[in-house]
Order: sequence, then C-alpha cells, then structure tokens
Amino acid sequence: MAATVETSAPQARWRFGIGARLALAFVAIVGFAVVACIVGWLSYERLSGELSRMTDEQMPQLAFASRLSKAGADIGSVTSVLAGAESRAEYNEIRSTYTSRLAALRALLEENAAQSSTAALMPLAEAIAANLNKIDLAAGKRFTLREAMRSDIDELRWVQTDLLEEADPLVDDIRFNIETETRKGEGAAALAEQQKSEALLTVVSQANLATGLIGRLVNATTNEEMQETNAFLGDSADELASRISSLDGWPDSITVRQLARRILDQSNASTGIPNRKRSEMRQAATLGELAAENSRLVDALGRKIETEVVAIEASAADAARRAAAAIETGRSLLVAIAALAVIVATAIGYFYVHRNLIARIRLLAAAAGAISGGRPAAPIPPPEADELGDLSRALTLFRQTRDELIQSAKLAALGQMAAGIGHELNQPLAALRAHIHSAGTLIGRGKGDQAVNNLDKMKGLTARMADQISHIRRFARRPDAQLRPVDLGAAVRDALSLLEHRFEEEAVELELAIAENDPVLVMAEPVRLEQVAVNLIGNALDAVSSQPTRRVSVAVEASAGSARLVVADTGHGIAPADIRTVFDPFFTTKPVGSGLGLGLSISYNIVKDFGGDIAVLDTGPAGTRFLVSLKGPE
Repeated sequence: MAATVETSAPQARWRFGIGARLALAFVAIVGFAVVACIVGWLSYERLSGELSRMTDEQMPQLAFASRLSKAGADIGSVTSVLAGAESRAEYNEIRSTYTSRLAALRALLEENAAQSSTAALMPLAEAIAANLNKIDLAAGKRFTLREAMRSDIDELRWVQTDLLEEADPLVDDIRFNIETETRKGEGAAALAEQQKSEALLTVVSQANLATGLIGRLVNATTNEEMQETNAFLGDSADELASRISSLDGWPDSITVRQLARRILDQSNASTGIPNRKRSEMRQAATLGELAAENSRLVDALGRKIETEVVAIEASAADAARRAAAAIETGRSLLVAIAALAVIVATAIGYFYVHRNLIARIRLLAAAAGAISGGRPAAPIPPPEADELGDLSRALTLFRQTRDELIQSAKLAALGQMAAGIGHELNQPLAALRAHIHSAGTLIGRGKGDQAVNNLDKMKGLTARMADQISHIRRFARRPDAQLRPVDLGAAVRDALSLLEHRFEEEAVELELAIAENDPVLVMAEPVRLEQVAVNLIGNALDAVSSQPTRRVSVAVEASAGSARLVVADTGHGIAPADIRTVFDPFFTTKPVGSGLGLGLSISYNIVKDFGGDIAVLDTGPAGTRFLVSLKGPE
C-alpha cells in the first residue's frame, strides 16, 4: 500500500507534464497559423481589386483569344491531310470536319465583330471557303477517274481469266494435232500447228503482261513512273496486236482474239486507261496547287490569329504584373511565417517529441516486452516529472513484483520438496549415527581396519548429503542470462532428483526415455531449463495424484539442429475451453492454496527466451502430453 500511495501521489497534484507541454506547442503553432491567415487576408483584399478589373476587362479578351487560337489550330491540322485523301469516303469525312471547323471560325468572328482583328480575319476565312469549293471540284474529278480506272482493272482481270480458260483447250488441241501430224509424217502440217501454238501462247503472255502493266500504271504516283510504264505498255500492246492478227485465219481462236482485243483496247494511249491516268494525274496536280494555296491562306490566318493572341496576352500580362506587385509583400510575410513555423515545429518534433518522448517510449516498450516475455529486463529510463515517469516507476515496480513472484514460485516448489528432502537426509543421518557407534565399538576392541571401513562409508554418506543440498541451493538461486550449450537429459535428471521423493511417497510410476551416454545439447541456461522440467514434471505428478493409474512419462528426443522434451501423464486431461489459457499467468485448475498458477506461464516465457516453443501436444481423458522444442547449438 505504501508503494501505491507513493506512485499515485505525483498524479494527484497539477504539474507541467506531457499534456501541458504538447498543448503549449499546439497553441504556438496555431498562433503562427492565425497570423498567417491575417496576413493572407490583407494581401488578398488588395488583390481583389486587381482581379475585378481583370475579370471585367481582360478575361473576355483572353477567352476570345483562346477560342480563336483553337479554331485556327483546328483548321490547320486538317489542311495537311485534305489533299492526301485516297478515297472519296475518306475525303468526304475530312472535308466534313474541315467545313465544320471553318464554320466555327466564321461564327466566332461574327460573334465578336466588335473586335478590331475581325475585319482582317474575315476576308481570309472567306478566301479559304472559296478555295475549298475549288478543291471539292478537283477532288471530285480525280476520284471519278480513279473509280473508273479501278472498275476497268476489275473488268480486265475477269477478261484475263476468261482468256486463260479459252486458251487452255486450244493449246491442248494444238498439241494433239502436232502429235498426230508428226506420226503421219506430215512435217509441214506439224510446223503450221507449231506456229499457231507459238502465236496463241504469245497472245496469252502479252495479254497478261499488258494487264499487269495497266495495273502498275493505275497505281503510279509520279509522272516519271507513269511515262516509264506507258512505254512498256506500248511495246506490249504492239506485240499483242501483231500476234492477234496472225491468228485471224484460225476460226477456233475467235473468242481468244475478242478477249485479247478488249485488253488491247484498254492499253490504247488515246482512248484506254493510260488516257484516264493522265487526266487523273492532271487533276492531282491541280488539287496539289489548290491545297498549297489553301495552306498559304491558312498560314496567313494563323499568323494574324497569333498576332491578335500575342496582343491580348500582353495586355493580360500587364494586369498580372500589377496583381503580382499587390501580393508580393503578403507572399514574403507568409514565407517568413511559414519558415518560422517549420523551424518551431521541427524543434518541437525533434528535441522534445523524438529525443524525449519517442526515445523514452521505445525504452519503456522494450522493457515492458522483456518483462512480459520473461526475458532479461531491458533498461528502464529514469523517471521524470511527467506521465512517462509514472509509467517508468510502475514498470520498475512491476519488474520487481514479477521477479519476486518467479522466485516465490521457485521457493514454493522448494517448500513442496522440503519434506521429501528431509526424509532423504534423515536416512543418511541415521546411518551415520549407526556407523559412528559401530566405529567406536570397533576401536575399543582394537579392530582399526574395520573402523576405517565404517569411516569410508560415513564419508560417502556425507558426500551424498552435500550433493543434495548443493543441488537445492543451485536451483534456488537466480538464473544467469547467458545462453550456452546444455545437456537436456542431464537437466531432466537433475529435476527428477528434486522430485524423486514425490514419486516414492505418491507411488507414481516413472517411464524415462533418456539416452545414458549420448548427451542431447540445446542452447539454454541450466537453472532455468531445470526449472521448466521441474514445473512440467511437478504438474504431471499433481495431475495423476487422484487417478487409479499413476504414471508419468518423460522422453528426450534429438533431431537435426533441435531437441524435444515430452512430458506425459495419465491424469484426467485439460478441458477444451482451458487449452488456450493454460500458459496465462495465474491460471490454475488446482484447488485454492495448491498453487499460484505461474508454473506454465514461467515455463512458457523461459522456453520463448531460449528461442524454442512449448505447447500441449494432446490431451484427453487418458492424460496429457506437453511438448518442449529447443534449438541445438549452431
């Protein structure tokens, strides 16, 4: 109670603690914010007059300039692709976009007719519209010619296909005739058939060549390419006409000649596809000239729009400079206030919050974690006159209480062992008295050799008593924090020696599975490891105390890099609702006065401190098994 009064006394009176300090820092920062708001309000009050003038005078001009610039850019972006359209549908789509954007420009100019620049821009817009009509006319003629040529090309391909189909049976007939005349020995007739075959094949090949050249001519994009293709086409057409004439006396070739003449007619430079291609190229040249003129007009329009926009922007820039001058003073003051607020906030955050509060909180958290985990306690910061100081004092008291409880639990275990240990010591003491009496009698009778034997037995008995007392003293002292390789089997045997009297007095059967000459090393601290074994075996003895079958099994198993300790009993088991809380401090199912409920909690924290694990392996009406897993030395 005295400790409680002393700890709570500083909380009863008012003090300048963490809350007051943080409140003062908050007030200081809020003060800076209020001052900054006042300065900003004064600056914006001066700025409002300039903004009003800009809204009434400059903003309409800037809006007009922006819309005008966009309209000019929209027209310019379409101009470059208008003349390059490859189909009527593509041209109509681009032309529709171009027309709508030109109409938008003219509507904008008419809407702002009061602007001084409208008088100079409107004639250019009208000239662009007139030029667009000329482009429409030239493009219409060009696309009409191209569509006609494509139709002719499609027709020629069908004619070419029909020609091949008509020529194939004629070639077969000629071959048959040649073979027949050759067998008859008619060389002249065979030669005549051979000449007809050559003429027919030449007609087919030249017709195919002429068709291909016509297709190339239609796709020509330059005058040089068109002239070169026309030259080849003329040579092919001459050869084709000559070969067609050579077939006039052959009645079977009339269909072939008709089809070949249709190809020949389309190859005519005056009336066929070459003539249409020249007309299409002339329209393309005209369209290029009109597109160049349109680009020139659009460029002129763009330059005038740019001049107008620059003038409006210059006017707006003057207004902006006046507004900037109005807020320059306020900006400087706001920057100074912000910098000062940052410096103050940084100083508070670093020197007080970080170096004082957070550092102490981390130390307290580490100390609390060490205390709750059963590890060696981390250093606790010295208490100060604030809330964390109260927590520091409370943790110090809690650590002392924990250590005392752990030590009390160990002493309670020693107290339970006292009766059995007294029994163990009484037997050697009785034997010592008998040997002393016998030695005196033997010495009186002059039998010194026999007396020496009795003295040796007395020496062995005293050594046994000294070992037992030394083991108890070692178990009772506070453990060392340093982990080192420890023989798990030896620690279990030492724990069993402390509880040996309970096995005898309570008639409990012990099943021990520990290798005699094969040490199982684990990383631990001997005293605390022995304490874990004592706690688990003691709990097992308590669990079987009221059972008809009283048996406790202890097994030590080694594996690669680790070891396992399994303690089993034939008790009544652990209730399912209690399994999750068996390792909690002060939890016990024993009768009142039979334990503090700290044994398993202390064992849990010790094993966790060793880097191992402890768990209920299985439980039920037939008994319970606890498993302790520990790491081996690296």
